[in-house]
Amino acid sequence: MNRLLSLCLCGLLALSVHAGAAPQAGADVSYAGTLPCADCAGQDMVLTLFADGSFRWRTHYLGVPPGRQAVFYDIGRWGRDEAGRIVLRGGREAPVWFAPVSGGALRLLDAQGRPIVSTLNYTLQRQAEVNPLLGSLRLRGMYKHVASAAMLTECRTGLRWPVWIEGQHLALERAYLAHRAQGGGEWVLVSLNGAFVQREPEPGLPSREFIRVEAFEKLWPRETCAEESPGAAQLLNTLWRAVEIDGQAVSVLPVGRELTLQLSTEGNRVRGNSGCNTLAGRFEQGSDGFLFKGLSLTRKACPGDAGEQEARFIAALRDTAQRRIVGEALHLRDATGTVRLRFEALYLR
Repeated sequence: MNRLLSLCLCGLLALSVHAGAAPQAGADVSYAGTLPCADCAGQDMVLTLFADGSFRWRTHYLGVPPGRQAVFYDIGRWGRDEAGRIVLRGGREAPVWFAPVSGGALRLLDAQGRPIVSTLNYTLQRQAEVNPLLGSLRLRGMYKHVASAAMLTECRTGLRWPVWIEGQHLALERAYLAHRAQGGGEWVLVSLNGAFVQREPEPGLPSREFIRVEAFEKLWPRETCAEESPGAAQLLNTLWRAVEIDGQAVSVLPVGRELTLQLSTEGNRVRGNSGCNTLAGRFEQGSDGFLFKGLSLTRKACPGDAGEQEARFIAALRDTAQRRIVGEALHLRDATGTVRLRFEALYLR
């Protein structure tokens, strides 16, 4: 198979579907149509649901002003809920819902999965041919390079593709090898622009789908696919590892430890590590927000960069007014809504 399901996706929605409404076992199906648009002439959509539970979705906003991006791609997982609705979980903040309708079509539902009451067209028609929607699109995933072979486990689908060793892949390969030379792990999160292409792995072998790197963006050595994970971590009793403070990546310094946080159901207590010192305190949450109270630290000396990072970490915690869980990541925001801290569930490592 071209797509291998990652173990971390166990527990996703079952893929049993009605005939004619969505792919059956072994079948990929494409849908297309032009839907209404609030600030453009229309949304020209193509949606392909793959039998392995992944989807690709292209939206072309018609009649947008010059200089404004008009074409967007999304990629992720799809399934069917108990009510028979098709749900897409990809790069958007919330799931997108469709309802199977007569003729094998799909009708877009509102943000709560309810029918849209309108005389306008919100239906995508089933297509006779499958459109694989090859891209180009932005991808994030866990990358590994061994000898002359490379692979990427894409975050939103959890599926693994081989990476074609050509063109712009060289920049990614060099960055990866430098990361490994500095003691980094064999799997590292990367972001890139890429396209799906059919290639023969070796002469005479059947062709399969590869990812072709069109532009390498960045390595994210301290992060995983947490934010794009289809799961949702629990706020309480999860060990959270800080990966970013005020937009800057967290560093593990020679004199310090990882920055962690754990919130307990017992007495709304919080404990953790700020790099050099352990911390303790309480938290409060309600409809009006989320905050930490009475944070205290042990008194171990924390010189240089470690001390500076610790001070920024504690300051951001004390400014926290809101919290949000995104997949397996935790965002802490201040009263203005600015993300001050980003954490990942440590068990993902």
